[in-house]
Amino acid sequence: EAPEATAPPPAAPAYDPNDPIVRVERETLKLAVQRPALLGPGFDAVSPDAMLVPGHAAVSRLIAELGGTAAATGPEWAGRLRDAAPNDEVRALVTSLAVEPLRYFGLPDDRYAQSQLSRLQEVQVTREIAKLQSKLGRLNPVEHGEEHRRLFGDLMALEQQRHKLRERGIGSL
Repeated sequence: EAPEATAPPPAAPAYDPNDPIVRVERETLKLAVQRPALLGPGFDAVSPDAMLVPGHAAVSRLIAELGGTAAATGPEWAGRLRDAAPNDEVRALVTSLAVEPLRYFGLPDDRYAQSQLSRLQEVQVTREIAKLQSKLGRLNPVEHGEEHRRLFGDLMALEQQRHKLRERGIGSL
């Protein structure tokens, strides 16, 4: 007799669900699915490409395709997202985000939502800062003085934006 075929073990996620950035992404997406009015247009301004987890980016893209959280109306929002999902994987993630409890005691309020959104935006700005710092590090300031000054000015503006986001995120709690 041939040995019974066993199903392969489920693939481990390509990300650490306990990573603080992943947790912020997921919590913000749960708010976008469950309580979109709390996030307002701020969530819609965050690029789906800012999401570290591919599934999170796919859900964020889906939300954008349906008009963003600003277009979400009523309790049928999660159903609209599920119906419009491009595949079963995204559909399952939307379902999970719709039913998974928020990491907040009681009903989430505007302060909690803005705190999560600020943290997500801060992560995005931090990545932009790292890219700009890398570019500046490769640029010779003597040979490319004007471009170096422009990029440095951009870097300072991003640093100020990150500082404001951090303050807003902390102040919201």
